[in-house]
Order: sequence, then structure tokens, then C-alpha cells
Amino acid sequence: MMHSLDTHALRGQPVIVGAGVAGLLTALHLGDRPCVIVSAAEKPGAGVLASGVGKALGRDETIADRATKTLTSGAGLASPEVVQRITNAMPHAFESLARVGVALDTHDSGAALHAALLAKLRDRPNVTIVAPAMLRRLTIIDGHVRGVSLDVGERLLAIDTNIVILACGGACGLFPGALTQGPGIGAGMAVAARAGVDFSDLELIYFHPLALDEGDACSSGVYAPVEFCNYGVLFDDAGCRLSVDQLDPGLLARDIAVRRAQGRAVFFDITRVLNKDVLKRDPALNTMVQRCLAQGFDPQKQALPVRPAAAFQIGGIKVDAAGRSSIPGLWACGEIACTGFHGASISAGNPLLEAVVCSGFVAESVLGAPSSPLCDVSGVRPDRAPLHRQLPAVRKAFRNALGPIRNRAGVLRELDALSRCSGYDDAALMGCLTMISALMRQESRGAHYRSDFQKRGAAARHSVLTEADMRSIVRTIGRNHFGPTSGDAHMLDGVFARDVDFASRL
Repeated sequence: MMHSLDTHALRGQPVIVGAGVAGLLTALHLGDRPCVIVSAAEKPGAGVLASGVGKALGRDETIADRATKTLTSGAGLASPEVVQRITNAMPHAFESLARVGVALDTHDSGAALHAALLAKLRDRPNVTIVAPAMLRRLTIIDGHVRGVSLDVGERLLAIDTNIVILACGGACGLFPGALTQGPGIGAGMAVAARAGVDFSDLELIYFHPLALDEGDACSSGVYAPVEFCNYGVLFDDAGCRLSVDQLDPGLLARDIAVRRAQGRAVFFDITRVLNKDVLKRDPALNTMVQRCLAQGFDPQKQALPVRPAAAFQIGGIKVDAAGRSSIPGLWACGEIACTGFHGASISAGNPLLEAVVCSGFVAESVLGAPSSPLCDVSGVRPDRAPLHRQLPAVRKAFRNALGPIRNRAGVLRELDALSRCSGYDDAALMGCLTMISALMRQESRGAHYRSDFQKRGAAARHSVLTEADMRSIVRTIGRNHFGPTSGDAHMLDGVFARDVDFASRL
């Protein structure tokens, strides 16, 4: 397919980077408009999604209830306006899927939704899917997106376009044992960072407390939804039970992380309640059991070893609800985007709801964008060298410093070495951006917990950070021999000061 691809024929078409639910739905919402989908995988996967589409999209929930839960879990960082706009669209989510030709049952999984979207797109002659391919560069001319450079293995492709939609997921794959189906190491985010985009709240990572512990850094993506705690018992290898009264995922993840740091294993036992009737009544529970069996664990006969695992990047490229970033011509949708919907943590089902609803907002914004002259970017030749050589070092640093419990000393200890590689390595760049964000948020809020700042700050503020900011801060830290004291407060003010008000652009 790559050898016959006519890039001249693709000139001016919107380029969607990422073939998950957000990217595929955006393409479908664009209707008959020709567009290009770039997928890093030859056979795109669904990623980590809610087990039941109906539950995620609020079939049995009111707008008020979902909005209240979202604002509560958001811990002051969720935008009331964005929450209202997205939850108001929740009752029409299934209708929007039907309008693009996707019919689903409320019990269908996120994987089933993804498969249906992919099948529908393959019937669209106006959609060109380029796979496997990697976004290597955004060409910015006079502050506006004017093209992309793609690495397709045997050669580089340059496409002239004024519209790029990043829907390529977050960077949870930088954490060892993350719940990601695919790399998910923030490659698209790194390209956007080098183009100068604003990021918001990169330090906010949702850690799922009940991932199956398979004894190494790899992950099969098997986990038990937090609400399943009602079915069983959590205990450590000393026989001490863990309290799950509030079913707070962040608190539970930290509790398990502390015990594991002490060398103690944690187990989730649901053997007493599993029977055919229960499994028949709860399709999500049955799905979890089948996935455990496929990995050699039988939850009907044994307690499951569990651990916290990075599952969703709450922060990301700062956008408004229509997906517009700080760079004209660049939109973002899905996990890679930070719309202000989730705030400081996530409420069950909201990642999928955001992807489904905001893909429509993004497509509407793209279709309404004014046309502008194209530029010839065929002469752009980005570096083709592998840009994730530091990935093992980043994962080690994240394991040591950016788990469910963070502190200043731990982050600073790991930041020095990564900062020296961030100029040429994408994994190191995203590692540094995330670490600086975590260092600057001197409080504990939502999914972010600092053992040296255990209380929530008086004001709820979003961090806004660019690659240039990060480099300036690293230089300042370096002048203090990576041991800043009074300088921290000054840098903190700088990171939070540029919280751009995107509400006026809705």
C-alpha cells in the first residue's frame, strides 16, 4: 500500500493521527470529506476501554448524576462548563453512533465499538488509512500547521495539510506494566511538544489499583474494575485486609503501592461469590474471569495477585472542548487531549464518553474551519533515527519516582539523567515534561499524591507547560545542582501563570 500511495492526491486533506475510537469516530463525523488516518499499528487495537459501552455512555444515568460525579472526582480541576457540555450530549451518544452507521447493544464492549467503527471506515472510499506509519514531525509555518512528515519504514512521506487531529493516545506506556494495548508511549505528544504546543496537567495519571500482577514489567492489560471490590476481599500476604469502604481508586492504589514497597504482595479474592448465575448476570465480571483464565489465573479457585498500574493519562495537550490546541491548525481528541472534563481524576466511563462526544465536537470544528492556502512541505526531512532509545531508562525512572506516591527528592534524583537526552529522544522528552509537572504541583489532589505535600492546595490551578518552559526550568534546577529550595516557588508560579482561558473560543 505504501509504494502506491499518492501523497499529491492527499494534499489539503485533514490528517488524523491515531486509529482508536476517538480517531475513527472523528473521521466518520467528517462525513464525505476526504481525510487521512495514520495508524502506528497495521491492525489497530481498541486500547483500554470500558467493558460496557452502555454504562460508559450513561444509558442508565441522568445528566445531573454524571455531572455531579465528574465534578466530585475532578477535585476542583474539572471545568463546570466543559463537564456540562459533554454530559448534556450523553443522552444522544448512541444516536450519534447510529448516525454514522454504527449500531451497538448497550452490553457491547469498547472493543466491539472499535471493531464496528473500523469496519465502517473501511467502506468509506474518501478515507485513506496509512498503516503502519509514525508521525515524525509537524511542519509549522508562521505559527500555523502546514504539513506532516510520516515515517512509513522504508521512506518518509510529506503531506501538505492545514488540519491535523492528534488522537493517538497518551503516554501511560512510559510506566512499566501499564494497562495499555500497544506502545502508548506518547510519540504523538512528543512531536507536538517539539512544535511548541501547550500541555496541561501532565502529572495527572490515573492508576488502576487492581491490575493483574503477572510478576514482570509486561502487562496483558487484565484488570478488575474497582466496583468489583463489592464482590470480594482484598488482603496482603500478612493476612491484613485492605479497607475499600469508599472505593476511592487513588487511595486504594496508594495503599497497595505502600505495601508492595514494603515487599508485601496484595491479593483480590472473589472465589466465594463466583458461580454461573453471577457470571451470567454480570457480563463485565464474566469478561474479566475469561481474560484471567487466558493468562493462567483462575479467579474461581484462587485469589488474584494485584498491583496498581498506569491506565489513563488525564492531562495532555491543552485544548478547548472543540479540540483546538494552542497551535492553529492542530486539534487533539481522546486521551491525548486535556479538555478539562476529567479534572484531577476520572469517573468510571468518562474516558469513553469524552472520546465519543468530543470526536463530534472536533469534526464540527474542523468542518467549520476557514480554508487557507497550502504550502509545499515536500522538502522537510526530519531525523529518521529511532527516537525512543531511552525508553528503558524512562520506565525505570517512572517506576522509581512517578508511581501513585511521589516526592520532590525522588523526582529530582531521576530528572537529571533524562534531561540530558530529551533533546534527541522522544521518550526522555515526555519523561522530563511529566516529571517537571509533577515537581511543580506542590500539593496532593485527585490522582496526584505528594508524600511531601500531603494536603490539597487552597487554589485549584491547572499547570500549563511547553517544551521551552521545561528546558528553562531544567536549567534553573541545574544551576542549583538539582537541589532547589526557594527557587521552587518561583518556577511554580511560572508554570501555572499561563493558564490560557479557552472558554471564549467555544
